[in-house]
Amino acid sequence: MKSSQLIEPEEDDLSGLAGWMYTDLLVGLMVIFLATITFVPQGSFFKDSGSTPVQNSVYSYSRVVKEPLTLLIQDEQLPDIPAIIRDFLQQKNLALDSNVVYVQIVGSYNEKLETPEKAVSRALSLSQKLEAAYPDILKTASTTFSRTTSIPPNQVVLRLVFAEKVTVGK
Repeated sequence: MKSSQLIEPEEDDLSGLAGWMYTDLLVGLMVIFLATITFVPQGSFFKDSGSTPVQNSVYSYSRVVKEPLTLLIQDEQLPDIPAIIRDFLQQKNLALDSNVVYVQIVGSYNEKLETPEKAVSRALSLSQKLEAAYPDILKTASTTFSRTTSIPPNQVVLRLVFAEKVTVGK
């Protein structure tokens, strides 16, 4: 009888490739990062020993105002929204060119007589009337619709959040 020996196949050891895979991942991420850079600063932002900073540089950004303008609108009767916004901005000492960046429209409904969809329908209807009457107000704003039972069913709450442009420099 011949004795047969079992030869076990030699398995490949892939742990040596883990470092190279990690390096390739980092190189790939670096290429993606460098390919997506679109901001290139203009002018001299770093101080050299012989240069002086530019004095007439102007930087601006938008600052979101913490307190929103909240209106309670009954029977979808739109008041003079631009006048109300102007008065609000003046009372809060904000720039008159501040933009509406967020609009929340909350429709109400009577949970015993109506479905919640009726509240969203009221909010959507008011949004359409607002867009038709004052198209520039919602031009740069994000809008959300909500519903509530805490106010009478013929009312809609309109909440406007503003962003004020802030300029730094000359």
